[in-house]
Amino acid sequence: SCFASEPLRPIPLPRVTTGRKVLLVGWDSADWRVIHPLLDAGKMPHLARLVQRGVIGNIATLQPALSPMLWTSIATGKRPAKHGIHGFSEPTPDGSVRPISILSRKTKALWNILSQNGKKCAVIGWWPSHPAEPLPDGVMVSNHFQRTANLDPTKLDVVVPGLVHPPRLAAELHALRLHPNELEDIHLLPFVPKGAQIDQTKDKRLQSLASIITDCTNIQAAATHVLSTEPWDFAAVYFDAIDHFGHGFMRYHPPKQKWISEKDFEIYSGVIEAGYRYHDLMLGVLLAHAGPDTTVILMSDHGFHPDSLRPSVIPVEPAGPAVEHRRYGILALAGEGLKRDERLIGATLLDICPTILTLFGLPVGRDMDGKVLVNAWEKPPAVAAVEAWDDIAGAAGLHPPETELSAAESDEGLKQLQALGYIDPLPADRAQAVRQTRRELDYNLAESLIDGGRHAEAATLLRQLWREWPDEPRFGGLWFSCELALGRLATARAVFDELKERRRAVAKFAQAELKAKFGDKKREELEALPPADLHAYRELHWRAQPVPHQMRWNEARLLLAEGQSRAARDVLAELEKAGAGSPDFWTQLGQAHLGLRHWTAAERVFKKALALDPDDAGAHLGLANAWLGAKRNFEAAGEALASIGLLYHNPPAHLLLGYALARLGRVDEAMRAFEVCLAQNPNFLDAHRRLALIHARRGQPARAAEHRRRIAEILARQSAVEAAAEDVERVGPDAFAPAGKTPASAPAVVVPPDLPRGAAPFATIVTGLPRSGTSLMMQMLAAGGVPPLHDGRRAADRDNPRGYFEFAPARNVRADASWFPAAQGRALKLVAQLLPWLPPGTTPRIVWMERDLDEVLASQSVMLDRLQAPGARLGPTELRRVFVRQIAQVEAELSRRKFSVLKIDYHACVAHPARVAARVAEFLGLDLDRAAMAAAVDPTLYRQRHNPGQTPTAAPS
Repeated sequence: SCFASEPLRPIPLPRVTTGRKVLLVGWDSADWRVIHPLLDAGKMPHLARLVQRGVIGNIATLQPALSPMLWTSIATGKRPAKHGIHGFSEPTPDGSVRPISILSRKTKALWNILSQNGKKCAVIGWWPSHPAEPLPDGVMVSNHFQRTANLDPTKLDVVVPGLVHPPRLAAELHALRLHPNELEDIHLLPFVPKGAQIDQTKDKRLQSLASIITDCTNIQAAATHVLSTEPWDFAAVYFDAIDHFGHGFMRYHPPKQKWISEKDFEIYSGVIEAGYRYHDLMLGVLLAHAGPDTTVILMSDHGFHPDSLRPSVIPVEPAGPAVEHRRYGILALAGEGLKRDERLIGATLLDICPTILTLFGLPVGRDMDGKVLVNAWEKPPAVAAVEAWDDIAGAAGLHPPETELSAAESDEGLKQLQALGYIDPLPADRAQAVRQTRRELDYNLAESLIDGGRHAEAATLLRQLWREWPDEPRFGGLWFSCELALGRLATARAVFDELKERRRAVAKFAQAELKAKFGDKKREELEALPPADLHAYRELHWRAQPVPHQMRWNEARLLLAEGQSRAARDVLAELEKAGAGSPDFWTQLGQAHLGLRHWTAAERVFKKALALDPDDAGAHLGLANAWLGAKRNFEAAGEALASIGLLYHNPPAHLLLGYALARLGRVDEAMRAFEVCLAQNPNFLDAHRRLALIHARRGQPARAAEHRRRIAEILARQSAVEAAAEDVERVGPDAFAPAGKTPASAPAVVVPPDLPRGAAPFATIVTGLPRSGTSLMMQMLAAGGVPPLHDGRRAADRDNPRGYFEFAPARNVRADASWFPAAQGRALKLVAQLLPWLPPGTTPRIVWMERDLDEVLASQSVMLDRLQAPGARLGPTELRRVFVRQIAQVEAELSRRKFSVLKIDYHACVAHPARVAARVAEFLGLDLDRAAMAAAVDPTLYRQRHNPGQTPTAAPS
């Protein structure tokens, strides 16, 4: 489902002339560090041929590296805050929990866009894609299709609704499915040649292996059948088996780790290699079905540590297995017009959707977060753009809003996720299960917001999470990092001190429980425990760790930020002496040395990080910074380029590259680096300053003045946001008074004058469809004493002679809601379709104006005619249906987020303004001037009545 900020309208699009076919193959968790040795040994010949005729490279993942979030970002080109998929499971409308479904996606995916442009799409097993979307002239096979382990093996051919679209293919595809019990020795022995030595009454790993093999084989069967029997222009086939092979068996992969027994290593050490070779065989079949003229993209969403960086302990928390993931996945592209046998640098998951749209000659949405990988082409293509595909009408194959899932299939999906370790077993209490599920969705969203540089929104969400779940130190730890990044040092100190005390208390309690329940059991005894007891042991063991390195590291960061350099140096010396050994530890330590301007110490520890992981973009960036500080400019430029090569969307690296090149006298190249930095983040003050200086020296005063103007705007916006933060963000009695500057990436609005004392501690949102009476309600609230948040840019006219009360940044809330603190204590007008993008963790009160839909459409039509604007390319009946569907979606989201909503009938507002004024004042709980509110209503402005001769008499709803 998707929301539009305005009625859908026709938008001129470039004509699609390409007859290209594209096959996108996803191998979850595939990693070049495993693949390259196999390629060199000739063990993956089909992939080798693909690599030889195309371009390959790393592809940077997003955080958190959780597959449903990542594969949806791949399919949409958008970060999770925009696309709506935030984890592995989700609450249901009836108050239970189910695996994450496609129904939570709130924007169009690649196949929807292609479908509405006449392309035939086949989507097999994408995560999430259940229930299968009704693609016009296309095929979708749900990500639940392949799961057969928990089914009756004699009934695999029984058609289950929602697994396959179109329904005419369901019977033949169901009949192709395998059950793990159908596998024989000949199928399993290539993976475990010594499988006969396994006592399967005690060791269930062989059963797990059989399920993984069956799942990916079922996807392959569906894909080859569809590709060979159905017409298609675009096909996307997703395999999750490499990820499951990794979580189940990477610990046994050579070289042997010290915590792995000799027997286990002897039996299971070949599983990973066999899994990759099996995928190579399946790839060969897919390529044969696709044909030589098809453009092929093979990719993974992240990698999987196959070496000494493999963790020995998995965190006992939901999605804990993600700690085994590596930051970079694989990417290979081959096809007509693309380069051959070259490296591609700087790709991210967000780039795949824009790149495929460009392959088909279609414009890219400006609301997408990725870029087109133009460096993959022999000749860079022309890249067209539209504002947002969600705003463009067409037969996209989206689910109607009332689509729901059965409880039975949801239960089976949950069992699968629990078995794989992606979610914890749910408590019997349904309400508690829903709370826990929402908790994880919010935590994942907070991590994603931080990954996208939206620390202020993440901080609000994390503060609420930690208050509700005080025994979860991960919430407090991440909140602390947000506050530190935002420069709100008083709050960071308060959070750190509380986190430290709680962590000590939790660890002390867990240590006592561990001793009482499990004594001094050895590893072999623990592994023999029943699953429930083993789970309890792992959780207690995890909580019993005080995590001294992380706590001390946070303390050092805080001391540095507070200016306590001597105390910070002592902590850093202690940490370096202890040496945690992970690349992340050494990178963090290096950043602290940079803060002290200890260039030599920083260089030393960044090199330690890179010795452990040469693909650590942060360590390369830190080393560039250290060498720049030491005036080793040539080396600094090289390390900045290395960081950019691993992670192209990396504004600080482009900034440092510009510094180094400028010092080397390569001013034109330095300017390009600064410009790329600003293209990725327009709020980097230092890039503006450097460009202003260069333009001034080159006798270009107009360009220099433009950058100085941007600097002044950014500083003004920072001051405004800091002032708003002081009003709205609190920890106990202490305000979030920033002791340092808000980062240059801070949001940007000019906040209206200060609020009067006693202003409401919440934002009042006035919403509804355009022309439903929202301006009237804004006038009433302003008259009653609620100051409006508006910018006055849209002048009053015949349609709204008393003004529109609009705030321009609110129209862009889907892309940036960081201005929202400015709405605290004020009334803000926001079209209903934008309500789902209100920042997470906010608690506004919403006044929703309702009006007869025929009147709304008539009023919109009159307004569009006056403006000579085209409006939607839909008739009144179809447009009405679109609005009804969108409003249903918005109401479901408001219910999910438990917003306070008061609905006001427009007719009643005009006929009985005093009653409505009283109702609104009571709802808001404010002492408003109700008489002034009622007097603000002018009945003569009620035009476009559905029945012009009727006097409105309805009572407030």
